[in-house]
Amino acid sequence: MIFRQLVVIGSLLLAAVVLQTTVLSRLGLPGATPDLVVVTVVAVALALGPGPGALTGFLGGALLDIATPSDAIVGLASIVLVAVGLAVGVFMDREESNIWVMSLVAGAACGGAALATALLSAVLGSERIIWDVVPGVTLTTVLYGLILGRVMIPLVGLLSRRLVPEAYLD
Repeated sequence: MIFRQLVVIGSLLLAAVVLQTTVLSRLGLPGATPDLVVVTVVAVALALGPGPGALTGFLGGALLDIATPSDAIVGLASIVLVAVGLAVGVFMDREESNIWVMSLVAGAACGGAALATALLSAVLGSERIIWDVVPGVTLTTVLYGLILGRVMIPLVGLLSRRLVPEAYLD
């Protein structure tokens, strides 16, 4: 069971990071780049629970740190995404929520991750945060998270039910 979960999580994250850094970042959409990694963390946390959600957040943040050359604080993405995966996995009930509620959760998680990253960067002494831009970036990342959540959450749920069916036995 654990091996299959790791394969599913690793495959989803690798695809999300590659798509986010190569395709979505080059679309030229207004505001923020759509955050497919955060939506993937939310989808895994909803499908498999808080433990796999937190693990997905940690690995997703580490992959983003490796994949994108930047002057960002290394490990900050992992901290934020672990919190997202854990919170969604603990506070959301996958059986009692419909896709629209889960998409709202994905949008809220994207916005929360953007704000948390900005706040933690500022607290840790980063000078690269432009506070006048943060509200617009947060709003657009919420919108993109809503749209991506509508697609990714059912897809990850379907894949996890087929590839890790024992995670659904209660």
